[in-house]
Amino acid sequence: MPLLADEFFLLAHHDVTGRARLHPRAVGLGLASAVLAELVTAQAVVVDAGHVWVVDPTAPADALGRSALRLLLDEPEHTSVRVWLTVLSERAPDHVAQRLTAAGVVRPEQVRRLMRTRTIHVPVDINLAAWPWARLSLRLRRMEPLDEPDLFLAGLAVATGLDTYLLDGAEPEVVRHLDVLLRALRPALRDLLGQTGAAVGNAVLSGRT
Repeated sequence: MPLLADEFFLLAHHDVTGRARLHPRAVGLGLASAVLAELVTAQAVVVDAGHVWVVDPTAPADALGRSALRLLLDEPEHTSVRVWLTVLSERAPDHVAQRLTAAGVVRPEQVRRLMRTRTIHVPVDINLAAWPWARLSLRLRRMEPLDEPDLFLAGLAVATGLDTYLLDGAEPEVVRHLDVLLRALRPALRDLLGQTGAAVGNAVLSGRT
């Protein structure tokens, strides 16, 4: 079963070129939120009223989840979700890209622009890379229910601004359908989405995106 952060990474990057659809800051915050959601789903942490606490340090089997959990355990005095979104956003893009590279989903490629070289991660299989977008877009346009992982992923698209891409050309009732579905998301994940949206909004207002 694909992990949330992996799917958001694919959703946030072009399925052919691998170039980001969002500013790097928004991508990082979205990935950080997805990593925390993976920990919530694994019952390793709880999120409530804008705070996060570790409840089971042994829960996640994934290396990325264990790394994030160690950071939380090392700084128990910091429980603000917004703080951890910021901290994890600095590491999550590289770590998730490495996880996808190891799985053979993307391959790193050096590109040069304006005298600078940077790494993008080009999908190995276009159909696989496009699947998160295709699946969510189709199910939402058909007004279908979503399971919890897909619902969080769709909510994360809204929180980061990817919904304009995901729902491009959709009828207004599709947007309303998603809004209704999101209200039924479990409180911890709904809280996490709210904190993510606020963090992305503040980054935009501060001129960092």
